[in-house]
Amino acid sequence: MPRKILHITNWYPNKKNTLEGIFIYEQFRLFAKVSDSHLLHIQVREGKKLWEYEKITYSEDEEGHYLFTRLKSQKIIELLSSLLLFWGLWKSHYKRYELLHFHIAYPLLSYYFLWKRIIKMPLVISEHWSAYHYYFYMPKTTHKLERTKRIFRQKIPLISVSQALVRDIQNFAECEDFVSTIIPNVIDMDYFYDKNSFERGVVPRFFSVNEWREIKNPFSLLEGFLKLFEQGVDFELLLGGYGVLESQMRDFVSENKMEEKITFCGKMDKAQIAHALSKSDAYLFSSDYETFSVVSAQALCCGVPLIGPALEAIQEYAKEDALVALDTNNAEEWQDKLNYFILNRHNYNRKKIAQKANVYLNHKRIAKDYGAFIERIIKERK
Repeated sequence: MPRKILHITNWYPNKKNTLEGIFIYEQFRLFAKVSDSHLLHIQVREGKKLWEYEKITYSEDEEGHYLFTRLKSQKIIELLSSLLLFWGLWKSHYKRYELLHFHIAYPLLSYYFLWKRIIKMPLVISEHWSAYHYYFYMPKTTHKLERTKRIFRQKIPLISVSQALVRDIQNFAECEDFVSTIIPNVIDMDYFYDKNSFERGVVPRFFSVNEWREIKNPFSLLEGFLKLFEQGVDFELLLGGYGVLESQMRDFVSENKMEEKITFCGKMDKAQIAHALSKSDAYLFSSDYETFSVVSAQALCCGVPLIGPALEAIQEYAKEDALVALDTNNAEEWQDKLNYFILNRHNYNRKKIAQKANVYLNHKRIAKDYGAFIERIIKERK
């Protein structure tokens, strides 16, 4: 008989943003195949009133509990999140479940060290955030970080999308004494697969899509393409996504008269991303850091090789035959590696790239690993 699992998340696709936390949705839908699962989306959001509560039913298995408030203190948000969590747990009759699975620990588990005495149930945490690597962009000695560090010092079992992220959390919390396992992000194979219809053109085609912000470091990539442009190399670059840096990126392309070479597509859905990948020679990532990179994994499932910095998390699943790694994330290195790829692009076997990606990201294997892990935790915590 499948185990009864209550999934709880602070981040999930919703009526205001259907892409928010989409990777958690994909993970939940797969995990639900090996367990009797229900999901609670618990979130405190900015509002105009002191507080306003709303419940939304997404499906028979998914529901959202929202608290809107004009209060902005982070400590108050954490406390309100805990209160809303208790409300959601009570309404869901949490005692009928065998395990609580939290997708992303903060802020919902900020006060677990107190309420664990009331709700005595096995827990696991799934983590995806790069914020731990950067100490939530605060000085390491910031006192408010202690509330988040304390979560992992409670020895809650951890499901991480990469070993790199496990190390980040261990370093952040200054604690290694918790059980962990690696389960990669779930890729929607209905969209991302080798369509076996790629026709390599004379002009090399590149693609990248992101929420463009500073950690994604798009300007080193763009400056590398500017050097190719000045060198007289022909290319096509498709840039999808949105973000705070998008207008600056568009200005850079316009000021350097590269509009005929570089096209901006704006926000893209899965079908559009999959189509762009199927028409591209390579997928580019320019991030300073990643804990997994869903879109890089999507590219590999389509048989598309990667070009980008030598990031540990991506190198856990992308090997040399599918990755051109930059030694340094700067314009000169981008120019060098792009030139290398253009000269050698015919040597990349898309079919083999897709096959290897599908072995690592196979849904049956992921579901089996998840089922085995929660079975272990439930038995150990009884």
